[in-house]
Amino acid sequence: MSISLSRVITGLLVLFTLVIIVPLIALATYNHPSPTDDYCFANTALHFGFWQAQQFYYDGWSGRFFQNFIVHANPLVIRWLGGFKVFPVVVLILLLSGCYALASQWLYRFFGKDVKLALTLGIFIGFVTVLPSVSAYMFWYTGMTTYGLSSILVLFFLAILLAHQHRGFGLQPGYILGESFLVVAIIGSSETTMMMVMSVLGLMTLVELIQRRKVSATTLILLVVAAISCYYLLKAPGNFVRMGGNPNSRDIPLTLVSSLRYAATYVPRQLLLTPWVPLLLLYLPIAWKLVGSYRTTAELPSYLRVHPLLGLLHGSATVLVMISLHFYGVGIPPIPRLINLINLTFWLSFLYNATLLVVALRHRFQPAVIMPYLRPLMLVAVVWALISSLVGSMLPVVYGDWLSGRAAQYDRAMQERYDQLAGSPSPEGVLSPLPVYPTSLYIEDIQANPEHLWNRCWAEYFHKKTIRLTDKSSNSSSNHL
Repeated sequence: MSISLSRVITGLLVLFTLVIIVPLIALATYNHPSPTDDYCFANTALHFGFWQAQQFYYDGWSGRFFQNFIVHANPLVIRWLGGFKVFPVVVLILLLSGCYALASQWLYRFFGKDVKLALTLGIFIGFVTVLPSVSAYMFWYTGMTTYGLSSILVLFFLAILLAHQHRGFGLQPGYILGESFLVVAIIGSSETTMMMVMSVLGLMTLVELIQRRKVSATTLILLVVAAISCYYLLKAPGNFVRMGGNPNSRDIPLTLVSSLRYAATYVPRQLLLTPWVPLLLLYLPIAWKLVGSYRTTAELPSYLRVHPLLGLLHGSATVLVMISLHFYGVGIPPIPRLINLINLTFWLSFLYNATLLVVALRHRFQPAVIMPYLRPLMLVAVVWALISSLVGSMLPVVYGDWLSGRAAQYDRAMQERYDQLAGSPSPEGVLSPLPVYPTSLYIEDIQANPEHLWNRCWAEYFHKKTIRLTDKSSNSSSNHL
């Protein structure tokens, strides 16, 4: 790919990234804490104290120890409602930074900043534009701490692993401490992200055994850290409370059959209805040059000397297992906030396996055949990717909520509720249902029943005896996390 063509493509990707992030930042100014979990976690921290609240949830609901740590520090604890307008922007910055860290280490010293930026934006666009639930990823604080933040930590974990690999993957304390912290944080966020990091460590171990007939001391340390983290995540008393009430949990035959059926439609849908294929076409010339930067196959780093079939098997198995987790846990298909993470895994595996295929085929294919057509092919791929993104699942929703005024109306309605609760001396709060439910921001509302958990958490936080809606809201969209 010529320098001029590379800059044109990078420029187009920059412009389109702005098209993506502008509505997300605009929507952040209308964001509010959700009755779904946010107030309950804050109340627990205010009542029991920051540390004791984490123990309470670990014993009574979830073993996600790192998520419990972050979620009990939510802005409601210090009565800062404005914090919910800030953290989505922070998440967006961290996500872009994680994509850049990964792209920069993947391309290492063989490419300039423009190509690294192009790959960064390609990863970002390919992930964000297919989010089935942008609200759960970056606007709902509890969901963000469980899935959004942990997925970003996965990007940084991959980046630091690559940086460590470039320096020999020896016993360098700084790298090992950073990697160990990220392993603990990712595993302690959710069972789904646990599977993501264990998949990476599993492939690393297998590759070392195949290529060197032994496992490095660094990998052994990370495996021990991961094993301890998994133990504390999975053996928490709260997990048995959370899963014990579902009769369909731990049904292995149901899990296997349902997961395969789900994957049979999920995989073609992701390949045909997302910008992944055209973005992959844009990446292939970069992968070709990356592989060609090494004089011989033996000089390739270990993670690029993996047989394509092994890479494909690993990626497929990882995605299938991640799909199966929700079937195993509660007996139903993955919900949107989990699909966010499955999509990220599939997308990164897609790029990685394409690179392995380039390694395998590079010496059997003569690129001179397509060089006269490279420029039009790349420009067509850019347009194809942009169109696929524009008609995808995320952009129409966020622009619709922003430009229609639904988000602003939601913001005003929530502020009116706060003012009403603060100005009323009555111990009972009676609120009107929300006039709109912007999909980008809304998860679930309080109910007509004052004994509903969300109502009780709201009432406690706003120092009321009860809070209820004048009419029962039928616009619920989320189960309890």
